[in-house]
Amino acid sequence: MHLLATTTGVVDGGATAVDLKQSPGDIVILSAADSEIAALALACDQLPEGAPSLRLANLLQLQHNYSVDLYAEQTLSKAKLIIVRLLGGKAYWPYGVDRLVELAQQTGAKLALLPGGTEHDTDLQALSTVAPETWEQLRDFFARGGPANIRHLLQFAASLIDASAIFQHLEVFDSCSTYYSSPRRRPGDGWSGRAALIFYRSVVEGGQTAPIDALAKLLEAQGLETTAIYVSSLKDKTCQSFLREHFKTYPADVIINATSFAVGNPEQDVLAQQYCPVLQVTLAGSTEEHWRSNTAGLAEKDLAMSVVLPELDGRIFAGVISFKADQLWHERTECRIVTYKPVAERIARVAELAANWVKLRATQTQDKRIAIVLANYPNKDGRIAN
Repeated sequence: MHLLATTTGVVDGGATAVDLKQSPGDIVILSAADSEIAALALACDQLPEGAPSLRLANLLQLQHNYSVDLYAEQTLSKAKLIIVRLLGGKAYWPYGVDRLVELAQQTGAKLALLPGGTEHDTDLQALSTVAPETWEQLRDFFARGGPANIRHLLQFAASLIDASAIFQHLEVFDSCSTYYSSPRRRPGDGWSGRAALIFYRSVVEGGQTAPIDALAKLLEAQGLETTAIYVSSLKDKTCQSFLREHFKTYPADVIINATSFAVGNPEQDVLAQQYCPVLQVTLAGSTEEHWRSNTAGLAEKDLAMSVVLPELDGRIFAGVISFKADQLWHERTECRIVTYKPVAERIARVAELAANWVKLRATQTQDKRIAIVLANYPNKDGRIAN
């Protein structure tokens, strides 16, 4: 069998057998979210010397059954506590779940199979070996999120295998909040318009805000008063209320949206209700090299989540502002941390495009020119909807 000795945390598709070459650790945490792994690595750096050893790995690297078997033999077999975050439940990683359940029975390791979101999953809880109240507390630490709660999670995990370890309880980490706001000026005093930049809370959790920071800076350079707001989801009612209150006080001339999927309901789509252009940008989940070499451009997952679905909400696609890239080898967890790599020229293009939409918005109707572009394709259905 072909076996790839992996050197990167970036997965561009395909279930190739890989050897993570990771030594055993007291605690092993698996997740498919790069931002979550980055947040765990940051929290690990804050633990005292002598704390239980921690290993982190991305589930996307363990899609091949042989990869799972090899990782179980080399790393998981010596673990005292194994935590897995499964977005989509057991069906997302069926062989891995079965293998870990079997391994926990053999070694006596504590096993916590947790849902990847905030919801409860009775099937995963039933397959776990930790007590129900322990399972719920672990789930709650992840569900609440935020740097402090991730740090407390690791302290709590340590207490499960070392009774002397001290942990703190959950802290509040808002599902949405203002991340950055330009200095407020009087109308007409320096700003040519107002921009709102919306992105996911997980970007803050993982310390991966470089593309957001760069875009906010260039929007200001274009003369736009800018507010960057993080949300857990545009479908979350708390986030919707927060955005409505923000736009009441600071109505936007243009919105740049970096969240994925579609709201799908005009009554709940707070961004569309602002009656201004909503530009859709993408924090790509693949590498820039993959994007440049792929004749289809973005990977299928990015196309679906960040281009096709947002168009259902009437978003105007403005392009990619970052790609995934290896940032550093995290020695303490023996994991390569993947982060968002900003692409300066593409961010500059989005900022210029946003400024042009604001300028067009302020242009008098009699001074505007309208172009109607009709596409036609060389097949019998080419004139449908034209």
